[in-house]
Amino acid sequence: MLERVYSGQEKPIKKLLPELFPELTYSEICACLRRKDVKVDGKRVSGDDTIASGKVTLYPRVKKTVQVLFEDENLLACYKPKGIASEGSPSFEEIVKKEKGNSCVLMHRLDTNTDGILLFAKNQTAERELFLAMKEGRIEKVYSAEVYGFPSIDEEIELKYYYKKSESEGRAFLSEFPKDGYLPVSIFVSIEKRKEHSTVLRVRLHKGKMHQIRAMLSAFGYFILGDGKYGDDRINKMLGVKKQLLTATSVMFSFSEKSELFYLNGKTISLS
Repeated sequence: MLERVYSGQEKPIKKLLPELFPELTYSEICACLRRKDVKVDGKRVSGDDTIASGKVTLYPRVKKTVQVLFEDENLLACYKPKGIASEGSPSFEEIVKKEKGNSCVLMHRLDTNTDGILLFAKNQTAERELFLAMKEGRIEKVYSAEVYGFPSIDEEIELKYYYKKSESEGRAFLSEFPKDGYLPVSIFVSIEKRKEHSTVLRVRLHKGKMHQIRAMLSAFGYFILGDGKYGDDRINKMLGVKKQLLTATSVMFSFSEKSELFYLNGKTISLS
C-alpha cells in the first residue's frame, strides 16, 4: 500500500497519480485503476474522477524498492528517480525512511526533475561528519548535463560567477561581477559527447547551491534540455524533452584524517 496527501489544482485522477507516485510506472498505475485499487479518503475512484485534495491510496501488486548504490553502518547512497521531490511530502526521503528506517537523515537535495545519487547519514556521527565535509568542500559530486548547442571546449574549464538565491521567486540569480548579497560559485565543465542538437557535459563541483548548475550553464549560454526555468520551452517542446536532462552520476570523498569517515576516502559511488 502507498499513501500520499494531495492539495492543489483540481486534476483528473489518471493525470495526478503519476505525479504523486513517480516510483511506479504508468502501466502499474493503470493496472491499479483497472482493478479499482485506488482510493481517495477511503473511497474507491476511477480514472475519470477528479480531485483537488485528499489522501490518495494505491495498492500496487509490484513492490517497489529503493535502489541502493552503497550502504554500510554510517552511509546510505541511493538513486533518486526524476519526478519526485527529495524532501517534503510526498518525497523520496519518505520512501527511503519507510524502507530503510527513520534514523536515515537526508544530507542534500536534488531538484524534483533531476535524478541521481542522494546521500543519507545513518547515525548522528555520520550526519555530523558529512555535514562538515560538505561545508568544507570535501565531497566531490559529478553530474551529467545535456545542453542545447555546442560549447567550444577542448578541455575541462572552470566557470565562475557570483550567486544569489531568491526564495520568493524560487530561482537563482547570477552576476559576472561581485555584488552585495552575492556569493562566489564555480563548477568545472568538460565534454562527454556531442549529439545532433546538443552536447552532453560532465560537470564537477564540491559545493552546491539551489539550481546552481542549471543557472550557471544557462548563463554560460547553453541551457540544460528540459529545463523550463532557465532554458527555452519552445526548444524543449521541439525536441520532445519533458524533464531536465541533469543526473548526479558520482560522488567521491576526501574526509580529514581525524574524521571517523576517513575510511571512505578514495571510495567513488557511481551509477555505472
